[in-house]
Amino acid sequence: MLLLGLNDGWHGAAVWMVGNMAMALLLGWFVGYERYFSGRAAGSQVYCLVCATSCAVTLLAGYPTMWYWGTVQNVTDADPTKVIGSILTGIGFLGAGIIVKTGLNVRGLTTAASIWGSSAIGILVGVGFYLPAIGLMALFVVCTAIVPRIEQRLPAHAAMAGTLRFREGHRPRPEEIHCFLAKRGLRIPPESLTVSFDGTHFELQCLIFTNSSARTNALSTIVEELSQLAHVEGFTLTHSSRA
Repeated sequence: MLLLGLNDGWHGAAVWMVGNMAMALLLGWFVGYERYFSGRAAGSQVYCLVCATSCAVTLLAGYPTMWYWGTVQNVTDADPTKVIGSILTGIGFLGAGIIVKTGLNVRGLTTAASIWGSSAIGILVGVGFYLPAIGLMALFVVCTAIVPRIEQRLPAHAAMAGTLRFREGHRPRPEEIHCFLAKRGLRIPPESLTVSFDGTHFELQCLIFTNSSARTNALSTIVEELSQLAHVEGFTLTHSSRA
């Protein structure tokens, strides 16, 4: 038998697997959106991809009679789970090489998760789970192409990476900056605050969060507010990204 679905029992199991993978993706999105809403997301797509992939591989191990189109008599000798761990680990190292950190921004997480997840698609096809492989591929497309569009319409806090350079002779007090921004609906997570001194000027690096209602014009809002700080000689702001 070459295709899952020719046998009613196999078809039902394959559809059940796809349903479980969709549920895993949905639950992973809820976790990812909480991080996205807080402005600290690694990209909710990453959570979706990892959850769906983990579910797919776990389900594969639960249907030994379906391995290799049901042609294997001794499933112990033909157990694909013996190599799955090595495949996922090896591909994980490949994906890790794509992740790049620049300042407070991290790029490549979603691509790395996609590469890692695509190995599960290959595993499913290799074992003969064609319908689950197609279902997982469809879920990946939904995750990477549709989920971001949905999230753009949902409330979330915007995060900006900021660098503030103070005038010569001025020693900044972080609590004053916290208070100034808090009055304007902005905040700095204490753990993101870094202060440096080059001998003449103090420089402060941090993340600045806005509330969800101000996300659409967050950059212009922060620029306007920071320009009012009397002792700030200059500043740089960039959208913080961990996609």
